[in-house]
Amino acid sequence: MAYKLIALDLDDTLLDSEKRISRANMDAITAAHEKGVQIVLASGRAYPGVAPFKKKIGINDYAIACGGAQVVDPDGKVVFSTYLSPVVTRQAMQWAADKGVHFQVYMDDGFHYLKHNEQSDYYERICEYTGIETPGLMDMDPILAAKVLIIDSNENLELHRVELEAMFPEMLIKKSQNYFLEVLNPQATKGSALEFLAKKLGLEREELMALGDSEIDESMIKYAGLGVAVENATPACKEAADYIAASCEDDGVAKAIQKFILEVDTK
Repeated sequence: MAYKLIALDLDDTLLDSEKRISRANMDAITAAHEKGVQIVLASGRAYPGVAPFKKKIGINDYAIACGGAQVVDPDGKVVFSTYLSPVVTRQAMQWAADKGVHFQVYMDDGFHYLKHNEQSDYYERICEYTGIETPGLMDMDPILAAKVLIIDSNENLELHRVELEAMFPEMLIKKSQNYFLEVLNPQATKGSALEFLAKKLGLEREELMALGDSEIDESMIKYAGLGVAVENATPACKEAADYIAASCEDDGVAKAIQKFILEVDTK
């Protein structure tokens, strides 16, 4: 099968633990694009946090942002969006505020939080983009948000997940990375976004390849004709995949592209 589109998760898939794109990954992406394959960065980040990586790889194709809640075209225009209801957004914000837990709300202009603190600094440092400090966030009404992100210890997140799943049984409560728990519209998945994009571009599922590592990547890995999990992926993500590539620290993206797109022997 000739794959015509690769959907690539960023953190801990394309990017290593230092948030770098290796030379091997860069070269493989470039070679695939030169063969006519579209490169779609698919991230839990808001689009302003995805755009710099499009510049780094030098490819301006579509992007999937906010965990699948948005598809953004090459001109930066949102062409597909699935938001939380304002009621759910407000309830999730109030729950976090009452708990004293840091939360971030993802809107079209980026992510908002009440005030700078250790958690926001950590997020901005590892993701390399800055949120919007919004002291009046609790007073905004209505709020049109793609997701609400909770930042806390992994141990606490498991407890928070139980509470949030009970509060919002119809919402998606997904852990995207260590310390990050997300509240999303159930239709806001990377798989749904990839399906929309495939139909828009006239592509079949069999022509899609998707690579990821976490809970929020499982849907696109299952949807794509070839779903690839990197070696450092969660057990559930690996279970969803057709193929397990090397880890993000060992050029897993490059090796998968070489094997399935460039047809290079990677042994």
